[in-house]
Amino acid sequence: MGMEEKKEDKIEEAHAQNEEKIEERIEKIEKQVMPAPAQLIPEEPKTVIPEKKMPKEPEEWFRTMNWAGNPFILNILPELFVGYRSQSEDLVRLVKEKHKVVLLVGPTGSGKTTMLEWLAGSVNKVFDFVFIGKPPQKPEEFVDIFNEKYPTKIPFRKPHIKNIYQLKGFLNKRLRSKHLIVMYDEAHESKTDVLEWLRVLSDQVDNMSIVLAGLPVFEENLTRLETLRKRIMAKIELVSLTKEETRELIVKRIQSVGGTGNEFSEIIDTIYSRSGGFPREIIKVCNDIINESMKTGRPLTKELVVPEMASEEVKVSLRFLEELTPTQREIVEMLVDPLTPGQVADKLDLEKYKSRQHAVRSMNNILKRLMEEGLVERVRVDRAFAYQVSPSIRSILVRA
Repeated sequence: MGMEEKKEDKIEEAHAQNEEKIEERIEKIEKQVMPAPAQLIPEEPKTVIPEKKMPKEPEEWFRTMNWAGNPFILNILPELFVGYRSQSEDLVRLVKEKHKVVLLVGPTGSGKTTMLEWLAGSVNKVFDFVFIGKPPQKPEEFVDIFNEKYPTKIPFRKPHIKNIYQLKGFLNKRLRSKHLIVMYDEAHESKTDVLEWLRVLSDQVDNMSIVLAGLPVFEENLTRLETLRKRIMAKIELVSLTKEETRELIVKRIQSVGGTGNEFSEIIDTIYSRSGGFPREIIKVCNDIINESMKTGRPLTKELVVPEMASEEVKVSLRFLEELTPTQREIVEMLVDPLTPGQVADKLDLEKYKSRQHAVRSMNNILKRLMEEGLVERVRVDRAFAYQVSPSIRSILVRA
């Protein structure tokens, strides 16, 4: 073998050794970089934290919450009045300007009575107040109302006012520098002759204003009392609270019994959705949650919100159409096909509402009441909820 061949053999041998070293180095690097085959590690059993149990006895339940009692009782607490900032400011301004007649309207549970009570504590002592919570059955009952407001100082003495015709002279003499605000609630239930006498008093008594509070249907009733309607200087409309105002109402109520106010913070959305933002409904929903917590022993979570009961089919007749207000009748007739509250509002005359938003809120309230009466039902259409007449009403509408 020649020298050249030996040299080539050595070169090839050196290349082979280098390649082996390179392969060994690559394999070593791969072992360092590549993860080891996954090994099955048995899962540790999950620790189940038991749900905190709440007492079932009311006294113990409130003690656990550090509450002095139930803050969600249906009572009028004007000191806890929240929301309706612009409306309440308007009402105070109108009263201070001593307008003769002011109209306050809103659906059931919207806070009209609470606002009237709040008003009495929100103006100075120049004003005097008389609250009429239920309309008199006859005009002569105004005599008893004002005799009770201004009793005689001498025991067993006959009352100041003997008949309704003496009211004008007595009140003009008695009031003098004072200005009397008559807060007349549930005006929609008032008889025509009673309202007419109230209008006469507003004309004849100098230092007296009247705030008429009632359901929206009262505006339709006023069409039969043109003389009173023309004397109404302003209308204030209550609809419902916003979500933030709903939270504020709940917090204030809880703090009034010693709580922090944050106890319902996780379920505000659920409460607002269920109540529609109506103050009375908010209080009822919160009270139901508390009662459910006491029954089940579970803490305050959205699961405690009692599901809406399926309304039973109600027996109705053609009379129900006659008993509805014109607006309610119009809405019911629209709902032969499913519509959302916004779509209902768009089909109505929006001029009588402050804004479209107010109209939609008003429709929400009306539809909820109609649903509670079994006249309409709620259905899901795509991603939204809509309302339609219940099956038992549909055939009646066709016949009507």
